[in-house]
Amino acid sequence: MIRRILEAYPHVRARLPELRMILVAGPRIDPASLRPPSGVELHAFVPDLDRHLAACDLALVQGGLTSCMELTAAGTPFLYFPLRNHFEQNFHVAHRLDRYGAGRRMEFATSAPETIATAMIDTLAAPTRFKPVGADGAARAARMLAELL
Repeated sequence: MIRRILEAYPHVRARLPELRMILVAGPRIDPASLRPPSGVELHAFVPDLDRHLAACDLALVQGGLTSCMELTAAGTPFLYFPLRNHFEQNFHVAHRLDRYGAGRRMEFATSAPETIATAMIDTLAAPTRFKPVGADGAARAARMLAELL
């Protein structure tokens, strides 16, 4: 997925010359094994990733619940690529994101670099209208516990 996103970058940059990409490879991929095009900044790890996700204009993520919900709560537009045979990502996460009107689901198998580039450009141009994510979970849990006591 990372390599395909890196291949999509020049297509987007041709249309949006001010584009800047920060790619976080994660703990299992050595950034030195990737060959980024000019304009892409590579990192194996960034502290406070949730803050980076909240500050970016567009995120491209695998499709895990935590990253997708952090993006949803922040109102950050994103493309997500759930793993093909991963039940939670394909059903639970996708259903939850649909409820919030968040994210654009992409299928890795059918997403050529040009397809990803087009989705990036379209998503950047579209207004973001996610439903708000509740931030009162701890208070609700405390009320429920208090009722039991």
